[in-house]
Amino acid sequence: MSDFNDVNYIIEIREFAMALRKIDSTRPTAEALETVLSFFHGLWRTSNRIYTQRGISIPIPKPRGLQPRGCIVEYSEINFNFKLGESFELDKIPELSEFQVKVEGYLETENDFITLQDHWRVDSHCFPPEPMPKEPHPYIHFQRGGHAQDEFAAQIGYTPNDKLELKTPCYALMQTPGPRIPFLPHCPILAIDFVIGQHDGDLWKRLRAIPDYHSVIKRSQNRLWRPFFRCSIISE
Repeated sequence: MSDFNDVNYIIEIREFAMALRKIDSTRPTAEALETVLSFFHGLWRTSNRIYTQRGISIPIPKPRGLQPRGCIVEYSEINFNFKLGESFELDKIPELSEFQVKVEGYLETENDFITLQDHWRVDSHCFPPEPMPKEPHPYIHFQRGGHAQDEFAAQIGYTPNDKLELKTPCYALMQTPGPRIPFLPHCPILAIDFVIGQHDGDLWKRLRAIPDYHSVIKRSQNRLWRPFFRCSIISE
C-alpha cells in the first residue's frame, strides 16, 4: 500500500486548513478549503482524485516588480486537479498533478480603468499524448498562460490589440507559450504552500514557523516526493 492509502488525505487537508487559520492573511484560504472538504472526501473515496470546481482564494503577490507600472493587485486564486491513477503504485507518479493560478488587479489612468489578470500553471501530460505535440512536453511542467488566460484575452476591450489606432509609439509586454519547465508533482497541500511562498515569502516563513503547518507540509513532502525520487533512482 502507498503512503497515500495509509492515511486519510482529507483529514490532512483539514489539518492544513486549521493551520492556515492561525494567520489572518491565510484565513480566507482555510475557509475556502473547509467549505469543499465534503466534496473532496467523496471524490477521494471513490477515485483517489481531488479537483476544484471554483477557485480557492490565496494571498496576493507582494507589490514588487509588477507590470504594468502603477497597477494594483486585488485578488488571487488557485484551482487544482490531482489524481493518483492506476499506475501510481508502480511508478509513484500521479496521473494528474495540475494547478492553475490566477491573479487579478487593475490599472487606473486619468481617463480609463483597466482590468488586469495574470495566469500561470503546472500541467501534467499523459504519455503517449494524442495528438503528439510539436514541442517537448515534460510529463509535469510549469508554463505561463493557459485556457483561462486565452479566454480573458479574447474579450472585447482587451488591449493591446490589432484594432488600436495610436498616434504615438507605444510599448507592451509580449508573451509566448513556452518554456515548459519540468516540475515536481504537487498534491493540493504542496501546491498551495508553493504558491504562497512565491507570492509572499515573509508570510510563507511565518506559516512555516507554525509547528502544525510545518508538520503537515513535511508529511506531504515525504508522502509524495520520497517514493517519487526513490522510484526514479531505481528506474535509472
